[in-house]
Amino acid sequence: GQRGVPAHPHDALLNRQDAAALVPVVNGEMRLLVHVERAADILNVLKLREEFPALKLVLAGVSEGWLVANQIAAAGVPVIASALNDLPSEFEKTAATQSNIGRMKRAGVTVSIGMINDNDAHRLHYSPQYAGNLVALQRVPGASGLTWDQAFAAISSGPAQALGIDAMLGSLKPGRAGDVVIWDGDPLELSSAPVSVMIDGVQQPLDNRQARLRDRYRTPQEGALPKAYDR
Repeated sequence: GQRGVPAHPHDALLNRQDAAALVPVVNGEMRLLVHVERAADILNVLKLREEFPALKLVLAGVSEGWLVANQIAAAGVPVIASALNDLPSEFEKTAATQSNIGRMKRAGVTVSIGMINDNDAHRLHYSPQYAGNLVALQRVPGASGLTWDQAFAAISSGPAQALGIDAMLGSLKPGRAGDVVIWDGDPLELSSAPVSVMIDGVQQPLDNRQARLRDRYRTPQEGALPKAYDR
């Protein structure tokens, strides 16, 4: 191709559209979420601030964050970490420990619990359980967990603050979105269940087709069965 133009345009590391999209990121108008696990890589990401001081960084994953927690805290960069990630499933996570979040919190890191990959996303409804496990970890000798208040904030106001949407979501304050869940017990306990859900201040039904079918056929009456049962 011509000088300075790749023979195959798709081989370019950064095309014009990508460069334009990065402008608000470099200027600090938009947050930059970086999925990083290894301690050395975390430090390299933090060094980006030296070249682009306006960057609003958010670290996601951060399995080895406890090894460089002091540096993360000094940089003032929030972390959204996987909860109880204690197995080195890949090279970048060889120093993974279930005490990762607790140790980062003790070092002064603003840390919350989040879902990092597609496998985690399928377990989004487990977030309260993960937070509760971090509370229970406080009672394990030698381990570092979170207090109940810290754990609850880690799945509510914490992620909202890290993403810069805490003026709308994450806490029960005037002006926030009216998303409220009322539980029949401790929301961080696996045995608890929601008894009332409001989204934007509107009460949401908690029944579903499974429950309606269960109630319909729990005590079937003559003539109440589907036509297929007549044959």
